[in-house]
Parts: sequence; C-alpha cells; structure tokens
Amino acid sequence: MKSERIRNQADTTLFWLALATSVLGLVFILDAGYVQSSRIGQGPIPRPFVTQVFMLFASLVAFAVVRRSNPQKLQKKALIWMGVAFIGLVLVEVIGTAQNGAKRWLGYGPFVLQPAEFMKVAAILYLSYVLAKKKPWQATWEKRNREKGWVHQVLVPKIERLWPAFVILIAIGFIEHEKDLGTACVVLATSVALFLSAPITWKSVVTVGAVLAVGLGVFVIKEPYRVQRFLTHKDRWQREYINNETYQTTQSELAMASGKLVGVGFAKGRAKYMIPATTSDFIMATVAEECGIWGPGICLALVGGICFKLVTLARNQKDRFKSLFLSGTAWWLAIQACTNLMMANATLPAIGIPFPFISAGGSSLIALWVAIGLCDRMSVVTEPSEEVAVESHHNRWRNRRTRLSRT
Repeated sequence: MKSERIRNQADTTLFWLALATSVLGLVFILDAGYVQSSRIGQGPIPRPFVTQVFMLFASLVAFAVVRRSNPQKLQKKALIWMGVAFIGLVLVEVIGTAQNGAKRWLGYGPFVLQPAEFMKVAAILYLSYVLAKKKPWQATWEKRNREKGWVHQVLVPKIERLWPAFVILIAIGFIEHEKDLGTACVVLATSVALFLSAPITWKSVVTVGAVLAVGLGVFVIKEPYRVQRFLTHKDRWQREYINNETYQTTQSELAMASGKLVGVGFAKGRAKYMIPATTSDFIMATVAEECGIWGPGICLALVGGICFKLVTLARNQKDRFKSLFLSGTAWWLAIQACTNLMMANATLPAIGIPFPFISAGGSSLIALWVAIGLCDRMSVVTEPSEEVAVESHHNRWRNRRTRLSRT
C-alpha cells in the first residue's frame, strides 16, 4: 500500500500577533522598570526585562513543541494535563516558595514557575474535553427514564453533569489558598464562559451563577485585607486611604488620567517612580501616561485581534472539542486583558491580574504561548501534497479508462 504524505497549511496570524504583542511588552517592561532597577543598584536594565527575554525564548520553544502535537491525542490526554496541573498546585503547598507573604511558586532563586498560570490552560483543555461530549438535558431522558425514582432520574445525573464544575472549584480553591485571587477569578470566569457554551438549561445557569457568586463572596471575606480593599475602593481618594490601602490604585488612576490623548512622552512618565508593581499588574499606568490613550488602545487591539481570530477559527470548526478550546482561550485573553485595564484605571480594585503578553511574568508568558501553540495546531488544515494530488489524478484517469473499456 502506498503511503500518503500530507502537507499542513496553517494560518500564521496567531503566531505573529502574539509575537508582536510579546515584543511590545518587552519595550514597555524595559521602560517601566529601569528607574527602580537603577534605584536599587541593579543598573539600567531591569531584572524583569532580562527574565522576560529569557522566558520569551522558552515560550517560543514551548510553542514549537505543542505545535507538533496531535489534536486527537491531545483530546484524549486532557485529563492528564489537568492531573499534572493539580500536581503542580499540590507541590506549591508542600515545597512552594513564598514571596511577599504569598506562596505561589516552585523553584529556586530566579528560576521559578507559577503552576496556577498553567492551570488556566489545563482548565480550558479539560472543560473542552468533557463539554464536547455533553448532551442536552432533554436528550438524556430516554436513558434516565429506565431508572426508578427521582434520585436516579434527576439527582445523580445532575451531579454527574456538574462534576466538572466541582473539579474546577477544587482547582480555584487551591489557587485562592495561595493568596492569588486574581488568577482564581480568571479561571472562574473563563470556566463559566465555557459552561455557558455547552448545552445548559436556564435553571442550571441560575444555579451555577448563584453558587459562583456565593463562592466569590466567601473568597473575599476569607481574607480581611481583601474586604478592606473592596470596602475602601469607592473612597480611595480619602486622606486616610490614599497612602495605604489604595495607594497603587490612586497612583495608577492619576497616571492614566495624566496621559490624556497623546501622553507625556515616552520614558517621561512619573508612575514608574511611584508604583511598586510598575512592570507587572500596573504596567498600563506607565503605558497610558506616556503614550496616551493610544498605548493601551494598541495593546488592547493586538490582544483583541488574537481573540477575534480565535473566535473566527472556533466558528469554522466542525470538531466541538477544538471549537470549545479555541473560544475558551479567546474568553481567557479577553477577560484578563479587560480586567487588568479596569484595575489600572481604578474601575475595579486591585486584585493582581497581569495584562496578557505585556506584563512581566515568565509563567504567564509561557502559559499564554502554550495556549497559542495548541490553538494554532487545532486550526491546521491538512491537504494532500503535490505528489499525492498527482497520484490521485492518475488514479481517476485510470478508473475512467476502465469504465470506458467496459462499456
């Protein structure tokens, strides 16, 4: 039997958009971090910039590796991905590294990773796998009708259908215990978006919404500093709060307002002198102050372009698993980008969410590029190579001659 060679044709738009956004992020990290780096005696090249450059190369390697994965095998290994992500969260609890009172990292010195960031990818992959097989509630009646009693006809099947939600809640619980409310909220919001993409009744929507609202409230109340942050946000400009609980938020809001339309000029901003997290969660303060509305607008347009491309690819997919993963990744990027921007302009209180590809953060960057690599792989269109096409043409011509000779 003759072997066929298949030529893969993939749209490289996702890769170039992600690369452009990552490189732009390097520029902003260098600009936002050099002042504080010089102040603490580390020279004009900030350490977050050097780390981000190294992590970008590692991210491109990770992209190339996952880009070669088989989508069919990937779907079957979704549970393994989720299990590995859970192992990472458990290891953080056992041997994790603590920084600034939060225990979120694995590793030593500058070589650390944050497993919670990779849970974002694993959760989307896991939910895409289980929801792709999910049937509408009404379509399961014939099977449920064979059982006797309300417990076996309704309660047990409902629990089975909601089991993926329990798995995600356990993951969110681990992340929240690391004092990482921002990542927990991103995983939560992305999971809700994916659940709503699956066949679901309005009763389930109300139930899930109520449970999630209560859960978020519990997460906030659990830590007194979170309660204080939410309660004081509306009064953030009051004298008793402005230099304490709401310092970063008010300084970021002031910087973004100072930028106006065209900004104060590149490298001339004051936010980098004032805000501690100037290269990570509040990098948009420097971007908006120095570049005006165009800075955040360009960043948002690049991430929006990635999301639009992912949604377009998802709508053109016939495979439900691929469609859910592509749309889930789009939801993740959109939620994280918009939340970070609203946090920087003080629409929301500070909850620790980086801007995708722009903010400094090696684990976040690698996780994003892994997701882009998986999405790019799932968007591949396979076509016969030229040799296969010629052979197929010869076969058709030979079959035609055979039919004519028989007539």
